[in-house]
Amino acid sequence: MRATRLHFCRHGEVDPSWRDRVYGGLDIPLSAEGRARFERLALALADQPFDAVYSSDLERALVGARLLAAPRGLEVRADPRLREIDRGRWAGKSFDRIEEEWPGAWEAYRRDPDGYRGHGGESHRDLLDRVLPFLEEVLAEHEGGIVLLVCHGQVMRAVTARVLGIPGPRSLSLMHSYGGLTTIDVFEDGEWVVQALNAPVLRPEPWGGRTTKP
Repeated sequence: MRATRLHFCRHGEVDPSWRDRVYGGLDIPLSAEGRARFERLALALADQPFDAVYSSDLERALVGARLLAAPRGLEVRADPRLREIDRGRWAGKSFDRIEEEWPGAWEAYRRDPDGYRGHGGESHRDLLDRVLPFLEEVLAEHEGGIVLLVCHGQVMRAVTARVLGIPGPRSLSLMHSYGGLTTIDVFEDGEWVVQALNAPVLRPEPWGGRTTKP
């Protein structure tokens, strides 16, 4: 049975000043290493065919998407529906600062990430409500093809958890490293199958293999 293949790729490492801070939908730059990683990734994926390349419209995803699309002569199709989850009032703050200002809020989010909106931003369910219709459009346009989507960790986590039926709290254990690929095939009968999860095309960054603060 024919399938459409979706390769989801997380953006590269962001500027080190943002480490241990929540940024969500803020538009922040890649680090020099983040860009270099995608230059290496473009070489590693040189023999992989793509019919189209889509990206979040945030810089940290767009830069990598353009590096991957250029050797194939493809134009990156940016769409805000692929943006990272909106963290609302938490955006730009450290995890310690969040706990100071909203004691217990982070744990409340971890107990119910699908429904939590206490920060004034999106829940995981809200995120899926904008991402899934976009993916349906991509599937309709590229039926039977191979599509690359450069986006964000929480986007990939939410979609993968939905396909695998993993409940919200447990989904926080799904890791997506910088530059890692998650591949999902969508078959003609509507079945979605995860073929690869966080595939390490390149060695993960030393500090990026695990996080307790998704």
